[in-house]
Amino acid sequence: MSLPRYVVNFEELTNDLKKKILELIDDELRGKYPELNTNNIEALLEDLKELLPSTQYNMLKKRIESFIYYNHNGMQKNEGRLLDIPPLIMENKEEFVFDKDVFLTGLHVNQTGWKKEDTFDLIINKEKIIDNASIKEIGEHKYFNTYFKVNANTPISFILNNNSGNSRQTMVDLEYIQGTETTTVIEPEVPTVEDIKNDWDIAVVMQWEADTIADMDLHGILGNKHVYFENKKEDNFFLNFDSRQHKDNKNPEIISVKGYKNKILKIYLHNFNGMRLSEPVNLKVYEKRPYGNNLIKELNIDISPNSDMIRETIHIDLNNLEIKEINEDISLEKFLGGR
Repeated sequence: MSLPRYVVNFEELTNDLKKKILELIDDELRGKYPELNTNNIEALLEDLKELLPSTQYNMLKKRIESFIYYNHNGMQKNEGRLLDIPPLIMENKEEFVFDKDVFLTGLHVNQTGWKKEDTFDLIINKEKIIDNASIKEIGEHKYFNTYFKVNANTPISFILNNNSGNSRQTMVDLEYIQGTETTTVIEPEVPTVEDIKNDWDIAVVMQWEADTIADMDLHGILGNKHVYFENKKEDNFFLNFDSRQHKDNKNPEIISVKGYKNKILKIYLHNFNGMRLSEPVNLKVYEKRPYGNNLIKELNIDISPNSDMIRETIHIDLNNLEIKEINEDISLEKFLGGR
C-alpha cells in the first residue's frame, strides 16, 4: 500500500488544472459554429446536430468559471449562544436562523464541565454536517475547509447530546459570512391528496400552523415497513410530500398506501426541531372512492415541543377502516431502535 499524499499548496494545483481544462474547452469550441443555410432544411438540421456538442461544452465552461471565480461577498460575523445544560441525560438543542443567506466558516464549542461520554451534532435541514462529534475537554474550533451555504430562514441546529447527565454551561459560536441575497425556495401550490401520483386506497394528511420554522414529521408504520423523511418509499406505501418548515410555505405532509387489507397502519407525529406550537396539529384521513376522495376522520392534536418524544396518534385497520385513537408519547430512541 502506498503512502497517503496531502496537498499543502492546493491553490497551485487547482490553478494549473483550471487553466488546462479551460484551454481544452476553448480548443473544442473553436470553429464549431458554421454559417447556417436556411434555404436547405436538411442541411440546417445537420448543422444543428454538429452544433449541439459545442453548446454542451460552452455550458460546461461557464459552470467551471462560475465555480472557480465565485467570490463570497459579505461581512464576517459570529453569533454566540449560551446553553444551560440540566443534569439530565437528554438532547439539548439550540437553533440559529438568519434572514439572509449565509456561508458557514467555522464552529467553536467550549463548556464549564467535561465528560467523555458527551457528543454534539450540527444539523442543517435534517442533514447532519457534524455527527456525534466528541466534546473536547479544553474546547475546540472546527474550521470548514469550504464554505457551507445556508439559505435564508433555514434552521441550523446545534445539539449537545448530554449522555453523561452532567450539568454545565456550554458556549457555542457559529462563524459565518453574511451574504447579500435572500434565497427563497419557490414552492408549488399547497399539495392535497388530489396531487398524489401513485394509486392509493388510504391517505393521511398532516397540517400544522403557518409562519413557523417548526418542522413536523409524519411517520407511517405497516408491519416492518416504515416511511418517513429518510425513507419515503416502500412497496405501495409512500411519504408523498415532506415539508421542513412553514415560514415560506403551508405545505402538509402526506402518506398514502395501496392494499395491505390485512394490516394496521400506525401513524406517528414528531416535532423534529422541538419548536413550540401555539396551535394543534391537524390530521385528516381520506379514503379513495370511484366518485371522489372521502374524508373519514379528522383530529386536532396537541404536540409537545420535546424532540426526544414521538406521538403515536392513530391506528387504521385497512380492512374495515376502523380508526383507533392512541395519542401517547413514546421515546424517539425506543421508537427508532425497534425499526
